[in-house]
Amino acid sequence: MPDLDYQLVDFDNHYYEAEDAFTRHGDESVKQFVHWVAEGKKRRIMFGTQLHTAIPNPTFNPVGKPGAFHIRLKELAQGGERANFGTQSSFGTELEPLPDHYHQRDARLHVMDEQGVERAVFFPTLAVGVDGLNPTHIDMTYKLFHAFNLWLEEDWGFDYKGRIIGAPFIPMIEPARSVAELDAVLDRGARVIVMRPGPAGGRSPADIAWDPFWARINESGVVAAYHAGAAPDPYSRMFTEMWQQHGVGDAAYEQNLMTTIRGNRSMLDTCLALVLGNLFGRFPNVHIASIELGGEWVEYCLHSLDHSGGIVARQIEAFGVTVKELPSEIFKRHIWVSPFPEENVPRLAEAIGADRVLFGSDWPHLEGTPQPADYMQHLDKLDAASVKRIMRDNALSLIPT
Repeated sequence: MPDLDYQLVDFDNHYYEAEDAFTRHGDESVKQFVHWVAEGKKRRIMFGTQLHTAIPNPTFNPVGKPGAFHIRLKELAQGGERANFGTQSSFGTELEPLPDHYHQRDARLHVMDEQGVERAVFFPTLAVGVDGLNPTHIDMTYKLFHAFNLWLEEDWGFDYKGRIIGAPFIPMIEPARSVAELDAVLDRGARVIVMRPGPAGGRSPADIAWDPFWARINESGVVAAYHAGAAPDPYSRMFTEMWQQHGVGDAAYEQNLMTTIRGNRSMLDTCLALVLGNLFGRFPNVHIASIELGGEWVEYCLHSLDHSGGIVARQIEAFGVTVKELPSEIFKRHIWVSPFPEENVPRLAEAIGADRVLFGSDWPHLEGTPQPADYMQHLDKLDAASVKRIMRDNALSLIPT
């Protein structure tokens, strides 16, 4: 921990879910829908007929140590040799038994004390890859996440001792069902909610059908966070339809192509849709946080926003309202971004302002930093006041009290 006169506020921590996270508070239909199966020596989890494959070991025991991939990600960002990928020296995946502080909140508070972390926002590990597994089972998807959010409140809390901010997950499929779940978690004291970026039930998230949802966000002041999620999602399905209708017979090539084309496209598209859809004109108290989706897309997004529309007239007319200020300025006022530490964080701070950059360590995930404070090593080109904003002040000002 650096010698600082302040503690850190981390906007991207994670827990590892209990095996009954979706079933403990689920009704009988949920308990029949979610089941564990043996796969060799491992146990895997199924939702209906769909096997959850994004997490190699969903029991999380054993689990990789925090930051095991971080050095390799930094090497790649700096143009490191791809031939070294997978070597133990740069890409170690040493496993450890599941520690208490990965799944018990009081044990985690002790670790946060050691790390110098005063407060942290906690996101799912397994659950961010669940809502796209059964896209036609809409009723069951909402039942699953209602049960999950009750588990989250019980095991971690939405604002436990003013330090652990558990973010309940809201599927964005049907507006009325999403409003109902949002109301339920707001009534229980949620401070931050989490969603998957991209289309919202076949619509833009700024479509007026979603206005009742955003009206509640606007009134409550709760932070609407978009967090990276595992495939399948609308983008992976779109890729399959457009690029794999006939296939090329090379699975590695297709996987690389999909990863590259998708990138962080979902968050880029979401921000374009929100700003150009005049969401913030209708709901000026809505605050968006982009978490674990990087920041390299932001400058392109700002450029695209200010060059939207036809050649003759570049103006936004959304639902009868003309937005006369630069769309990029709307972005900068309403959207906070948590960049990957291996990216050029100072450049992002210059593009949107240091007061719109959020520190997120992704701890204790393998691709995050080994310790939360290690994130500061990537801010050495910023002045001390900007560093403090990123590592503490921005998150404190964003999260409602």
